[in-house]
Amino acid sequence: MKYNYKKLSLLQTRINRLNHLREVAFWDQATNMSEKGLNARSEAVAELSQIIHQLESDPENELVILGAENEELSEIESANLHEIKRKYERKKKIPAELLKKKQLATSLCEHDWRKQRFDNDWNGFMDNFEKVVLYSREEAKILAGEFGGSPYEALMDKYEPHLSENSVDNLFGEIKDWLPDLLNRVLVQQGDAAPPVTRGTFQVEKQKQLSLEIMKIFEFDFMAGRLDESIHPFCGGTPQDVRITTRYKETEFLPALMGTIHETGHARYEQNLPSDLLDQPVGQARSMSFHESQSLFFEKHIGGHPNFIERIHPQILSIFGKQPLTNLDNLKRLVLNVKPSLIRVDADEITYPAHIILRYEIEKDLINGSIKAKDIPLLWNEKMKELLGISTENDYCNGPMQDVHWPEGLFGYFPCYTLGALYAAQWKAMICEKYSSFDDIVGKHKLTPILSWLDQNIWKKASTKSTQALTRDASNGKNLTTKHFRNHLENRYLSHL
Repeated sequence: MKYNYKKLSLLQTRINRLNHLREVAFWDQATNMSEKGLNARSEAVAELSQIIHQLESDPENELVILGAENEELSEIESANLHEIKRKYERKKKIPAELLKKKQLATSLCEHDWRKQRFDNDWNGFMDNFEKVVLYSREEAKILAGEFGGSPYEALMDKYEPHLSENSVDNLFGEIKDWLPDLLNRVLVQQGDAAPPVTRGTFQVEKQKQLSLEIMKIFEFDFMAGRLDESIHPFCGGTPQDVRITTRYKETEFLPALMGTIHETGHARYEQNLPSDLLDQPVGQARSMSFHESQSLFFEKHIGGHPNFIERIHPQILSIFGKQPLTNLDNLKRLVLNVKPSLIRVDADEITYPAHIILRYEIEKDLINGSIKAKDIPLLWNEKMKELLGISTENDYCNGPMQDVHWPEGLFGYFPCYTLGALYAAQWKAMICEKYSSFDDIVGKHKLTPILSWLDQNIWKKASTKSTQALTRDASNGKNLTTKHFRNHLENRYLSHL
């Protein structure tokens, strides 16, 4: 009899249902909620978060976990128990009152950030942000004291279990070694050609129409999700009801389209997790690095592929008509255009890692206590000039205030973006070994063979194994490397020039 394990499973089901409500509340706050609803919503979400935390950290769980460890469990049940125990041991160390304070602080900071960013109001932002940093440091210090490692590693662990600063430093260090030369080579070669047309007239409703049509190519399940608009694109909700958003500019359509494709990658991962395990930790996405590998695979390896642009070009013309920007040759050059820029979410594939490395280096020092929040603008400007040759002096809106992550207290998340890019390139290399016709599939055929590989090797595996084990299983026994990412960038941006 598996009395203790079944008790734990029922608890996870209850927690999952409460998380479902919290996710919908977050989505509504970002898309539909009225201005005056902020305080009430923030308090409600903080209260709900405290209830969830109490369930997750209940001291009685420790005895039930010990009991379950002595029961005869299947391989999946053992993996689930491992995930339950790992999460419990971390949750029980965080005081519920600290969690509630942090939740309230991040809700207020994120909401006020929307206007403060628009107003370039760094001083106003600091009023809320310093509290977010304070509570994040408290949490990190508690976890590091209990489990070892640095405070920053303790926060990275929430998004990528067992990820160390040393691992990230080594991978990012390799990228910093070869990225500047690659960037210069591409810029020199692109400098010989006339720049692509970047502006036109694209009504928001027509952009949404195109996004919905392209989501169908990626086999998005509209019976289990929807597309909306928000100030910052995201994927939320639950596997049975995935909520993705994008944002639109009427002068260009590619940012919204690629943003939609990016979030669709997140959504397909969620929609295809094992249906019989969705309410258990083992049935949830392995990590945010894996999640980002799906969104970046969709966006960069398919959506940004010149063959895919040619494939969807008739739909683009049908919806927007002929304009200089919608010329096929212009579109292909536009998706391959490389130019150092201020905004991370609009950055090209080559300069994007520089944006992440900058944020990683700053937030690592911020959480570990070697810098203060007030130091960020100066450091940001110095690193932008060093990595991309751009100044952000006194430009907080397009500098350290541009992302939602820090207002929401998501310290430790940023490395997952570039780790996700490395994973995505590695998945692409593995898929090409199985399907040498990858380019042809992307350009002409149903994406089912490619999606099936992801389903079998990533989606349906969920959290049944560690990130490292899943990586080796999908990569013929190899660990994560920067090699495939470098090869992808060189092949994509040099051979197509």
